Amino acid sequence: MLYTWFKRRRRRRLLNEAFPDEWMLYLDKAVRFYPQLTPEDQRRLRDDLRVFIAEKHWVGCNGLEVNDEMRVVIAAYACLLILRKSIDVYSRLDTILVYPDSYLALESAFPRSEPVPIGWRHGESWSHGSIVLSWNTTVDNIRDDEGENLVLHEFAHQLDMSDRFADGVPRLGSRQQYHTWKEIMAAEYEQLYDDARSGRPTLLDQYGLSDEAEFFAVATECFFLRGEEMEERHPRLYEILTEFYELDTAKMF
Repeated sequence: MLYTWFKRRRRRRLLNEAFPDEWMLYLDKAVRFYPQLTPEDQRRLRDDLRVFIAEKHWVGCNGLEVNDEMRVVIAAYACLLILRKSIDVYSRLDTILVYPDSYLALESAFPRSEPVPIGWRHGESWSHGSIVLSWNTTVDNIRDDEGENLVLHEFAHQLDMSDRFADGVPRLGSRQQYHTWKEIMAAEYEQLYDDARSGRPTLLDQYGLSDEAEFFAVATECFFLRGEEMEERHPRLYEILTEFYELDTAKMF
């Protein structure tokens, strides 16, 4: 109770301060959806990203110094996903590690065993409180605008793991929602598999075939970046994502 009171007090004090002018430049320059939000949604996004930046631990890796531009851009895309939710959805996330480029991931086969390289990566999302991102990949995604966004992808994994399971099913509101979600996601996954196997072009990134968790993350990217196309080509998938995110991206962006 006392911790909650201090947290609310700290947030009120933070949000009473003026939003930095330089941060507004970062939003206008790098966050393509920001100008298309309503004034109220813009205010909410600014508030959420300020809280997010202040409450997370930011770590630069491989010599990278994390600056305000990196924090603002990453936080803005992360907070877009929860624009209709609470910033506390990310309460279990503590640390954002930012590499300048792709990085060699390490993994231990057993507790206390020596970590071994498992391959080069651009990002990872972990249930134990951390996200790893490549800044160059983040910038390339924003610049190329080809339907991929590393930040949206990795933070979708955080939403997926809000119930502690990386299974492509985030925390939902009712038993019926879970039933509908699993039915539609399974059907869409099978459709993507059939299209990929037959050589047909797909709107959804075929990386989503890796497993159910990756399918949800890929679908989230598409929902925010190709909303109109998703609504036309995958209307049932679009509908459940609209219900989950409480956003109609086909009309917003």
